[in-house]
Amino acid sequence: MRLALALLLLASPAAAQLAAPLGNPDGCARILGEEATEENEVAIVAGHLNLHGAICQITAVQTGTLMATCPGDADSRKQVLGIARSADGTGVTLTLPDGSVEDLAPCE
Repeated sequence: MRLALALLLLASPAAAQLAAPLGNPDGCARILGEEATEENEVAIVAGHLNLHGAICQITAVQTGTLMATCPGDADSRKQVLGIARSADGTGVTLTLPDGSVEDLAPCE
């Protein structure tokens, strides 16, 4: 419940957007059942983070930080990403562990 509330406060200012998953173009394409490049996919759907084809469980969202547990060996399972409301207020901006930035908008 707290995770959903935190994502709600960070990700979606309008109630109409609450049900919509957030993603980059490839992440939204995959969610919508369209052709997508797995290596480029980044999306947030129902407490999960699709990070380049790996489905990770979001374990916590704190001010400016999103933590997730992903499949893989023990050294790479825990992911810590930066998270902030996007400049236009409709989505979020994630800073990935490698320092790259992904803007996630509502998938429509």
